[in-house]
Amino acid sequence: MFKKAILFLMEWIWRLLCLNVVWIMFCLPIITVIPATFTMCSVINKWMEEDKDLAIIPTFYREFRKIFLKSYPTGFAVCVIGIFFYIDWNILAGSDTAELITLRYSISVLAIVYLTTALYSIPVFLQYHFSWYKTLFISLMVAVRQPFTSFVMLCGLLLVLLLVLLFTGAGVLVFGSLIALIISKIGRIGMIKLSHKFLNI
Repeated sequence: MFKKAILFLMEWIWRLLCLNVVWIMFCLPIITVIPATFTMCSVINKWMEEDKDLAIIPTFYREFRKIFLKSYPTGFAVCVIGIFFYIDWNILAGSDTAELITLRYSISVLAIVYLTTALYSIPVFLQYHFSWYKTLFISLMVAVRQPFTSFVMLCGLLLVLLLVLLFTGAGVLVFGSLIALIISKIGRIGMIKLSHKFLNI
């Protein structure tokens, strides 16, 4: 049993390592970061749903071509909103009045909700292929209605960042693909729970 667990773990580490390398290659033209990231999550979805032995490069290339243009509206919307929060935070960073400090903390809370929504947006888009505003709306609903699942996702993200900080070499090798695995797995759980709630209403 222990030997099987070790082999399973090593298999997934190798798979994530290879996927991370392919993702970096497809991200080299900076403008392709968005579709490459969506594609990485799509490949992980196929591993979980279909066949874990799928050839990474052909599968990645096929999925990349399929969602190349479709992923940009959602990706750009997420980036623009993120920039808005970043600018607001920097403007209020040096505030010292009670009102502005309260506003800064309010923006911080909204920024956490935004981050969770942004993480959910990829699995929601891959699952339903909605337009960008519907994708973000559904992602927001999942983030708000599934607080525990959202909390676990954020903790997973923090653990990956901690891994990179403590073990920089090893962490960088699986940084992107490990985050994509967390997003895909926990995002799927959040969507299933939300759909069950709606079905029970």
